[in-house]
Amino acid sequence: MHHQDRPATRGLTTLAALGLFNVALPAQAQQSEVEALRAIIGDLQARLSKLEEAQSSAAAAAKTAPKTVTAKSAPITVSGNFQIHGLAYFNQKGPGAKVPDTFRLRRSDIRLTAQITPKIVGTVQLDPAKSLNLNASGTAINQTGNVLQELTLIYQLQKSAKGANYIDVGQFKIPIGYEGDLLASSAIPNVERALLFTQRDPFGGGYGDIRETGARLRGTSGEFGYDLGIFNGFGDRQNALATSDQKAVIGRLIYTPKSLKNALQLGLSGGTGSPGNTSRDIVNAFAVYKKSKLTLQSEYLDGKTQGLLGAPPAATTRDVKGYYGHVGYFFAPKLEGIARYDYFNTDKNVANADATDITLGANYYIKGNNAKIQLNLVRRDGNPAAKTGNGAGDLRNDRYELRTNFQVAF
Repeated sequence: MHHQDRPATRGLTTLAALGLFNVALPAQAQQSEVEALRAIIGDLQARLSKLEEAQSSAAAAAKTAPKTVTAKSAPITVSGNFQIHGLAYFNQKGPGAKVPDTFRLRRSDIRLTAQITPKIVGTVQLDPAKSLNLNASGTAINQTGNVLQELTLIYQLQKSAKGANYIDVGQFKIPIGYEGDLLASSAIPNVERALLFTQRDPFGGGYGDIRETGARLRGTSGEFGYDLGIFNGFGDRQNALATSDQKAVIGRLIYTPKSLKNALQLGLSGGTGSPGNTSRDIVNAFAVYKKSKLTLQSEYLDGKTQGLLGAPPAATTRDVKGYYGHVGYFFAPKLEGIARYDYFNTDKNVANADATDITLGANYYIKGNNAKIQLNLVRRDGNPAAKTGNGAGDLRNDRYELRTNFQVAF
């Protein structure tokens, strides 16, 4: 075998270090070895300094760079509500067109909620079952039928034992009423909400149960809860930009006495403003009592809508009034019977412009609101001058209606 040639002085030094030979190296050779070692040490020190400098720079950059949001660092919650209705009509009498029996894909709500930080939450809600149609005046597309329903950023201002306060920006339901906003679609005791929430004004706006773009401050403090917001409109500007600098101011105050163990809720809500070419004023009051097997629920609404530009006042003025009383009672752990009287006047300035629904029904809760079947028998007394807005069907005919809802929520 052949060995790689090495300097003689290095081999001698190695042997000397091992003690195999007691050979004295010349002073010149020793000096060369020392200088070589010093060069090696200097080179290692230079490399170490560069590594330390690179690590320091990387650490500084990591502190200032935005952190990547992942499913682990910002968990996303998926929830939804799927509803299929069956609608059958009997003894339809009146000037309105007869409504055919039908199945209806009522809702397919899908909501994504991301907890970005302990104080920042983002939500988006889609409903693929929605379909675009004309607004109540028949002059423009009704954007409430858009697939995009809600897009909200929520910032928690403060939280304590007495309550919490939040700022919401984006698109969400206007804070009007109880059944129109506070009660989730999956928890409605009837197949449909009350008439005062399903109706729309001539411009596509509503008196509750309708979404709008804006910002609000909401929260709770002890026995009180509040909402106060500024919006582009009253639901007529959903998924659209404002058409003027004027905005709608909408708010709600809720009182829940602790002495009644949170069984009673009393609320007052309303809104005012002249967004676009309309002037609107809404006042709503509600009372809800829930204890054990019994539910008592009632709301009252008074609203005024008037166009400021364009169409004649008779075509745009809409002074409305509505109220309902609801009773629910659990006859068995999964079976609830309900009864409701529902009145809505579509225009107080016009004779015979009101309608009444009397409802008897039952709710069978297979797994609470996550899986339930609802059955409503509705007797509607219509009037020939009743003005119908999107969402409630014809209010001019008398008829009986059998409504069913099959629901899965998660």
